[in-house]
Formats: sequence, C-alpha cells, structure tokens
Amino acid sequence: MTPERRHAIGRIATTAAILSVWTIVLGVAVAWLNYRGTAAEPYSPLNHWISELGQVGVSGRASVFNLALVAAGMEFVVFMVGLAQVSPSRLRWVFGPVGALAGIGGAFVGIYPMNHPDEHLLAATTYFTLAWIAVGLASITFLRFPDARFPRWLAVGGVLPVAASIAFLVVLRLDAFTSTRMASSGPIEGRPDVWLGPILEWAVLVAIVGWTLLAGMTWRATLKPKPLAEGAR
Repeated sequence: MTPERRHAIGRIATTAAILSVWTIVLGVAVAWLNYRGTAAEPYSPLNHWISELGQVGVSGRASVFNLALVAAGMEFVVFMVGLAQVSPSRLRWVFGPVGALAGIGGAFVGIYPMNHPDEHLLAATTYFTLAWIAVGLASITFLRFPDARFPRWLAVGGVLPVAASIAFLVVLRLDAFTSTRMASSGPIEGRPDVWLGPILEWAVLVAIVGWTLLAGMTWRATLKPKPLAEGAR
C-alpha cells in the first residue's frame, strides 16, 4: 500500500471514528433531556435501557436518537474497515468484517426501535455480540504490532469493552427478569430503582465509544498534513 493511500484511509477512518462518537453523544443528550417515561419519570441509566431513548411514542426525541444510531453505526463501519486495511495482522480479516457487521447491527437498532421487538432484538443482539469481539481482536493487534498510531496502551483500553460485554451477556442469560424486559416493547412493570442489566448495557456502550474515540484520535495525531503539490506553492 502506498503512503498516499495509507494517508487517505487514515483521514477517512479517523474522521468516521470521531464523528461516530459525537453523533451518539449528541443523540443521547438530546433524547435524554427530552425523555419522560410511561410513568412520567425522567430518564436514568440506572434503570432504563439505552433503546428506551428511541422508543417512539414515549421518548420525546426518539427520531433524533434513532437517526443518531443509524449514522453512528455506519460511521463505525467505515472506521473498522479502515482500521483493518492498515493493520499488519492477519486478524484484520476477522475484526474488520466483524466490526462492520456490529456497526450495521447498531444502525438497524435505530431503523427498528424497540416498538418493533423482534427486529430490534436481532439488531441489538448483533451489535452487543459482535462489537466487543472486534474491539478485542483489534486490541490484540495493537499489543502485538504497536506503533505510533496504535500504542500498546490502547490494547489495555480494549479490555474494558470486552469485560463489560461479557458481564452484560452473562446477566442477560442468567437473569430472566432482565432478558424478558429487554425484549419488551411495552411499559416495563416492576422496574427496580437500580437495575444491573441497563447499567451494564450502558457500560458496554461507553467503553466501546471511549475506545473508538481514543483509537481514532491517536491514529489521527500521527497523520501528517498532506504536502502541497509543487505547482500549488
């Protein structure tokens, strides 16, 4: 791969990574501030699922949140594909496609909000099952092939999404109350004040978004400005 092509991929991929983070942060903020639940309660990450911000008919800015998920999901696809293209590891053939599928799953969470329980559950399961695998494998690559773009400490940051995701998936499997309510499209009866399922779901999202931002910014910082052509000077 030529240096020019590597530079172009870096520009596109890092822009997508940083944009994906800002997109999801703004989408969450707008929906969170305008949320009133079925019991007129404000939104709380301690006992509300992420997807409740996009529940049409309940969340006041559901459309903003859902559009943000679609955009951020596709931006994550661009980032993971670009990251795989510049990776020296054979693991790129795994974490690139897996990360892309995770991003597509995240986008479909916005296309099919929780008002469509079957489609929504499939999309959410795709994201939460695959995203941590892609992040973990990419982090192993950073550990094995460190360079200025991807130092070893980024691999340490990749431990958090993996650990949070495994804990979340275990809770979903072992806690019947959590798993059934996650798939529900109606009002959640008996919602506890502090609910481990939503807390872990938020931990997964924050960890993946944080890793994406760090990886994107670290890579971006190594990209030198493209020199001007001789005739443009």
